[in-house]
Amino acid sequence: MRADCARACAPYRLVLPTSPLAGRAGDRLGRGTGSSLEFMDFRDYAPGDDLRHIDWRSYARTDQLKVRLFREEISPELEIVADFSPSMGSSERKERALRDLVGAAAHWAQRAAGRARCLLAGGGALDDIEGATLSESTEPLPRLPLRPRSLRVWVSDFLFPGDPTPLLRRFANGAAHVYIVQLLDPWELDPEPEGLLRLLDVEAPEEIEIDLNERAVTRYRERLGRLRDGILQATRSVGGSYACVAADDPATMFRTALLPQGIIEPD
Repeated sequence: MRADCARACAPYRLVLPTSPLAGRAGDRLGRGTGSSLEFMDFRDYAPGDDLRHIDWRSYARTDQLKVRLFREEISPELEIVADFSPSMGSSERKERALRDLVGAAAHWAQRAAGRARCLLAGGGALDDIEGATLSESTEPLPRLPLRPRSLRVWVSDFLFPGDPTPLLRRFANGAAHVYIVQLLDPWELDPEPEGLLRLLDVEAPEEIEIDLNERAVTRYRERLGRLRDGILQATRSVGGSYACVAADDPATMFRTALLPQGIIEPD
């Protein structure tokens, strides 16, 4: 991770859900019983149980051995799906923001004593965030299966054909919580009329000549608005968190997009 991104990450942490998590031993509440200090319930003693957990007061009253059960503590497991398709490199600023957001998510997971697994949309493991190159991707989700009860982050512009709702539901299936981060270049979020332009479709690739007049810009903004609303509603339907991020430096993206939408919070 770049030094300025690490500095921008420092004041924040990932907002973790209140629902039970799954993972390895740590300091977040899990689904089962473990060795934390939060009492859950009693059960009958069985040979091999830790004698330190026997409730001797109950034994004195009832002459029956009972064992105190405590809430399991785990470290969160975060899976980050990164869209490295050509549209994510429509500008240097957008591609830089993609790497910063993926790196920041992994950093916040590790600071919470958890584990982060980065995956390529349409591919396998993403081992080198900075060194990975943009490539054609025919499938928005990774080829590797996502782990049950993990926290999941998906960073993409979601500028692919079709309704994103079924994909978002597939992504959320079995997750403890999902964070949907829609990353767009400022020009993609709010274009201005510029007249006749020759544009390169980076995912075809082919050149397209368009008249970017007021009417065309209005239609584009309406379509983008419907796309963003659809992603927001689909994310809410699965109980997830959504933020639309304008590509910028890390500190600005965190402060103006992730923090107001409840994906991160002050540490």
